[in-house]
Amino acid sequence: MDDFNILDNENVKLKTNYIIAVTMLAVGVLMLVSIKTNMAYVFIAAGILLLYVATAKRHDREKELSKIRDMNAFRAELERAIKFYGLGLMITEGYAIVVRPSLKVYAFDGMAKFEVGIAEGKEKVLFLTDNTGCRHKIARTVTGDGNQSEFDDAYRMVKNKFAS
Repeated sequence: MDDFNILDNENVKLKTNYIIAVTMLAVGVLMLVSIKTNMAYVFIAAGILLLYVATAKRHDREKELSKIRDMNAFRAELERAIKFYGLGLMITEGYAIVVRPSLKVYAFDGMAKFEVGIAEGKEKVLFLTDNTGCRHKIARTVTGDGNQSEFDDAYRMVKNKFAS
């Protein structure tokens, strides 16, 4: 499963979560009907919770993708996107796309500036600040995680977006 395949309409993770949720609900109902155990309620509750989470994730994904004005141009940009696997970040000509922990799409033309936060020399965070002053974290690294060079490359790319 590729987190970076954000336009995958067959989103395997979401389908898997739905299948597991429905299976848990079915097992819970069958347990309740056939052997009348209290464990059935645990399966039913877990199935309902997983169904809720999967639906919320699908809704959030659709909401983020709806921010894109021209989907055909975006698809073309995605083919040329620079992917930073350790950071869960993709950078295209017009967008910064965070794929982990959840999908977030930020258009560079909607951002006023970028910032780097450094905490005690151990952590670096790259932010985009929108025109309303709200900061959005797009990348994070800590000393020793092996993502320092990726972070620096991402920083340079974002800096170039704001150079003009």
